[in-house]
Amino acid sequence: MEGAVMLKEFADQSTIHGLHYVSNDKCHWTERLFWLICCILSWFGSALLMMNSWDAYQTNAISFVVETSSLEFQTTFPAVSVCETNNIANIQKLANKIFGNNRNFNLDEIVKEITYFKGTSYYINEFCMTGQYNCPKNNFSKIAMSTRSTCDEVFLNCTWNNNHHFDCCKHFVLTETELGICYTLTMENESPDSDDFINMYSNRETGPGNLLIKLSSPSQVFIHSVVDVPYYNTISTDILHAMMGIFKQYKFVIKDIENEDEVKFVGISQRRCRFPFENYLKVSSKYSYSSCIVNCRRQKQLEMCNCTSHLMPNSKASEQCDINGLICLNTHYAELSVLKKKKSKRPGLECECVPSCIEAEINVITVESFITNDNESIIQLMMDRLPAERLKRNVVRGRLDVLVSLGGSVALFVGASILSFLEIIYYFIIRMRNVKIPKLKRPKTSKCEFKMK
Repeated sequence: MEGAVMLKEFADQSTIHGLHYVSNDKCHWTERLFWLICCILSWFGSALLMMNSWDAYQTNAISFVVETSSLEFQTTFPAVSVCETNNIANIQKLANKIFGNNRNFNLDEIVKEITYFKGTSYYINEFCMTGQYNCPKNNFSKIAMSTRSTCDEVFLNCTWNNNHHFDCCKHFVLTETELGICYTLTMENESPDSDDFINMYSNRETGPGNLLIKLSSPSQVFIHSVVDVPYYNTISTDILHAMMGIFKQYKFVIKDIENEDEVKFVGISQRRCRFPFENYLKVSSKYSYSSCIVNCRRQKQLEMCNCTSHLMPNSKASEQCDINGLICLNTHYAELSVLKKKKSKRPGLECECVPSCIEAEINVITVESFITNDNESIIQLMMDRLPAERLKRNVVRGRLDVLVSLGGSVALFVGASILSFLEIIYYFIIRMRNVKIPKLKRPKTSKCEFKMK
């Protein structure tokens, strides 16, 4: 009974429109029913409009526009990573040490599989599991490190924009990847205060940038965004094969993505991308799509084989696979290496990874090959032209926009404000605790109306 009195008192004195007509017992029941229906319809309309506004905020908060003010563009040359793929001399040297000089030369492939492990271990399974040969059982990361060439052994010469010769190993930074040790050149690692600073920005004054590198061992060269890393699932067109005795010239075009300042305040699920500082990965200090895939593969390897590849970045020695673990990774190669879409029935790796918010679009458009010295491989990466346009991510519905939209819906249909909702707390929490507050009474009327002053 006390609750009903409190409810009637709230309706009588509430600033929410229409309630006092419903609670006024001096009105005819048809009038009160009319106002009750009007209130219900208004609340329903308000709720519907609010849900539509919230849904638009969740699903369409971001829009892409194409900017064509190319005269102002400052384009960063993409990151370049060099990953060695073979070192016959070091492989043979270590195989001699492990298996002896009078060995089956298929055993050299075991050392190669360990050093350049890519998820398969055919020769390890074929020769080491029979017990006939005394194969290494663990500490594969040390074997890989001792077999791979050092930076000075990989690079012969590096040139920026045809005239700036620089120390390769001073600028190509050692990078841990799931392919093993690679060396990466990126603008993020360059310091303007350095005596040997490489300005990798391209604009109207500098013209399109180009990089020439001479290598002394077979390698794969990756071109990617500044935060990405080489990984198993790199698109084949983004992998450039450096072969001894061949000079390859690649021309590419790049389209940058710019972000409005407010984008970082929009939720990740709404903008559908992550900034590098929004990192949660164990394999990298910065977020990127490629690092996310590697992290996903790491978790799946631990789940299926209770260990990870010995080349996995930032992996602990206790987590790295022994020889039985490598066989397990080989057995589940399809589930661990091939990416698949969500709910796909074919075997593969399902990862919930969103792209990086600063990931540029890079496309190789021409490739030319020439014969050169047998003892070297030359790769030249040339920006074909300065970008004429770029994509920009804009916020079309921010937090303030959704707040105004929700508040406008409530005000339009219900005539309420934030103070109206505070009244609910006041009446049903403070008064229910028996706080005696003088009751405000409306002037008595003899009709179903309230006098207007």
